[in-house]
Amino acid sequence: MVWAVVGVQPTSFAHCCLPKAHKQLTSTMPWQMRTTMIMIKFDSKEERKLLQSVAEIGARICAEVVDWTFHDLRLTSVLRAKERCMNSRLFRHALAAAASGLLLSAFAPVARAEIPINLPEQVTMAKLPAIDGQRVYVSDPTMNHIVDGRMHVLDGGKMRYLGLIGSGFAGLITLSHDKRFIYVATAYHSRLQRGTRTDVVEVYRTEDLGFDHEIVIPPKRVQGLQIKALTTMSPDDRYLFIQNATPATSITVVDLKERRVTAEFANPGCWGVLPWPNKPRRVTSICGDGTTTNFDINDKGELAATTAGPAFFKPDVDPVFMHYEAIDDRLIFVSYNGMVYTVRMTDNGLQADGEPWALVDSAAAKKGWRPGGFQLFAVDPAGKRLVVGMHEAGAEGSHKNPASELWVFDLATHKRIGKLPGEVALSMTFAPKLPKLFVLSAADNRIVSFDLSGPRLPKRPMASSLPVGETPVYLVLQ
Repeated sequence: MVWAVVGVQPTSFAHCCLPKAHKQLTSTMPWQMRTTMIMIKFDSKEERKLLQSVAEIGARICAEVVDWTFHDLRLTSVLRAKERCMNSRLFRHALAAAASGLLLSAFAPVARAEIPINLPEQVTMAKLPAIDGQRVYVSDPTMNHIVDGRMHVLDGGKMRYLGLIGSGFAGLITLSHDKRFIYVATAYHSRLQRGTRTDVVEVYRTEDLGFDHEIVIPPKRVQGLQIKALTTMSPDDRYLFIQNATPATSITVVDLKERRVTAEFANPGCWGVLPWPNKPRRVTSICGDGTTTNFDINDKGELAATTAGPAFFKPDVDPVFMHYEAIDDRLIFVSYNGMVYTVRMTDNGLQADGEPWALVDSAAAKKGWRPGGFQLFAVDPAGKRLVVGMHEAGAEGSHKNPASELWVFDLATHKRIGKLPGEVALSMTFAPKLPKLFVLSAADNRIVSFDLSGPRLPKRPMASSLPVGETPVYLVLQ
């Protein structure tokens, strides 16, 4: 009996042999971490024909790689991919290695033994590079099979893939302020897509993405796409607040130290959980009439007080996106029609901080320029610049259109100071302490970065990742 084992990276074959299909590969799997081990077995009759069988072995290697990697391509595309594979230089090198392995197996007695089975697997957890303010967490609900969501992790400085975490059914991601843990509020069903539902907060370590523990929560958590207003961490990392929808709206409070649910209270007609940096036991919801409601909890995690705040926008005239950006005690919102609203956190609740101002002038308004996307705007760490994804020919229902251009504004003067390439941006965020903007492209799922430290805006991204995930929607940086 003769065995030949050949290790091949599908990405290598994709790059050299299958350039047109490369996008298909990278959009369907976390391929950066995959290596295919192809094992070919020959009986005693085939041993006499080893030298004559090298081409056949090669064809089988190519077939294995192409069929496994590009299983959903049309038959004609697969056949062309196999032909390119067999004609490539990299393939000839792999083939030579396979031939060498076969010859060694044929003439060395020790190589003729059967491959041992049931060998103990040594599993270890590798430590990730230290968090440097450029670690990117990409929320990917995998909407084509949403029960099996993912969170991809990248080194944003080197644009290198680090790993992934399963996020279940539309999992919502929150990071601890001490940079130690990743919290995923998610749901599972006993029969995958049906059966008994169990909602949990899963806790993973940032140092190695390893699972640490879980906390069971009521099966009421909103099952929606990631936005930061759906899960909020208290500034001291003690409590996690989770928006519920049954469809009645309420908020679950989880004590992360004691690992238990301490309260659930209703926020009728309101949505989202906005934290107060200067009041660690207070959160606020935005209500359907443009007002806000504040909720205070005590040190036991129980509801202590509820107060109403005045309206700061008119939802029937100019509704705001739920995405917000915080600058100290101020929150910034952008409306569907391109107005910027700023509210300040005061003892009396959220108060309008000045009049709203427009992103578009009369000329831009005539062309229908509007903001759009999912995580559609970002504020730099210094609180001086606002970047908004904009698209033209906007209309009712276009509020989730990705960006044709990225407009940059001076927050002090409310003036547009320039534009960045749109990159078909769906979501964006700044690094926590750097003037470095990270953008998720809806065109091909790449993450690109812009350096905004200089006096002039860059004309192109400074770096770009390979495509990440299947249907990514949101970025969190740490």
